Amino acid sequence: MDSKIASIVDKKISNVLNEFLKVNGVTTAAIVGRDGFVIESTANSDIDMDALGAMVATAVGTAESLGREFGFENMDQYLSEFSQGKVIMATVKDDILALFTDTSAIIGAVRFAIKKSMPDVLRTLR
Repeated sequence: MDSKIASIVDKKISNVLNEFLKVNGVTTAAIVGRDGFVIESTANSDIDMDALGAMVATAVGTAESLGREFGFENMDQYLSEFSQGKVIMATVKDDILALFTDTSAIIGAVRFAIKKSMPDVLRTLR
């Protein structure tokens, strides 16, 4: 891909991810490849993106295997709740959208933002 075109595409992905940070409680947004490499990310804090990418890809792969075992077809979203925040992962074609939140996030609002923004996410990853 021409470097000028790649720069435009990256900017669009970055813009979409930055919109997720406007949702109350969302602290990190990333697009992760199935291989665990972070394609693009944005965060309000210092995060080890290499570790994030590897763990997101592993978690989604495990969840998808579980779903296939029980005949649940394709995974749309995967949610993990912890005492200090939540992780919401959504499949986007061959990639993964991962959002991390603090405790102030309202999960319904985050899931709505994912659903509403999915066409933009898909468009930027063509």
